[in-house]
Amino acid sequence: MHPMDKLNENLKESLGPLGKIIRALFGFSILLLLGPGLVITNVSEIINQGDDFSPWFSEYGPDHPEFAGDVIWEGTTDETWTSGLTTDPAEIRVWVEEGKTVDVSISTVSEDFGSWAYFERCDVSECNYYNNANGSIPGYEYIGQIDVWRNRTYEVQFTSTGENTETTMIIVTKEEFPTPGFALILMTLAGTIVTFVAILFAYYTTKEMREESKNNNGKKESVSKNNWIGPDGTESGPGVPEDWYLTYDGPAPIVEDIYDENYVVDRGNGTVPVNFYIKKWGVPEGFGKTDHEKLWSTE
Repeated sequence: MHPMDKLNENLKESLGPLGKIIRALFGFSILLLLGPGLVITNVSEIINQGDDFSPWFSEYGPDHPEFAGDVIWEGTTDETWTSGLTTDPAEIRVWVEEGKTVDVSISTVSEDFGSWAYFERCDVSECNYYNNANGSIPGYEYIGQIDVWRNRTYEVQFTSTGENTETTMIIVTKEEFPTPGFALILMTLAGTIVTFVAILFAYYTTKEMREESKNNNGKKESVSKNNWIGPDGTESGPGVPEDWYLTYDGPAPIVEDIYDENYVVDRGNGTVPVNFYIKKWGVPEGFGKTDHEKLWSTE
């Protein structure tokens, strides 16, 4: 046997019922965290999406707090933004201080010739859509988006233009997409199933423990008050057929200071002197302390 297997076996034996309870609690805790956690998280997201909820892929509406997108860079026209940009469908949006104008130039930080990313300035209607939205960035104006055609590392330079060429604050955001409704519903159902499994797990585990405890108590109660349990765990007494019991065999001080009568141990087909029995197996619990030794001798 591998040493670790032996260690685990010894640990299980030493823990006994307590180890079973600990393992059951550990498994139940994991299921309890996973199941209701999935339900609460996904139901909260469904509520959070509100009117923007859709069973399929969609975008946040102009009134949603996530409409502007996740901020991926914040700086000024005195700085150059260097970043790895990818071709995923999320828009990269550029916002500048209100009342300011800037030019945006992009170059590739690689050995490739040319640039594979471009800045596309918004037209009037598109700019108004973003800037008039409740979910826009206060104090900033949307001026356009960066289109990426190849995954590369790019340098983006913002230059102030117009009459006021002082340093201008810039914020770049990346569009966020709400989790599709069908995925939220599936994960909510999964959380419900896991929660149900956790309840069944707790029910059957506690039921098994109750039955085991009941059986153990039943075993203890099944031992007659007239019987006794030997050192090997065997029940002995007048009501146990073909089993060890004690019988009286006349007066004789064989076991000095313990008994003043000669007892023998009988198992149907043989007898053993009581002093030999006690020397080999020890004094049984309750031996000589009841009124049944002489009674047994007559059976």
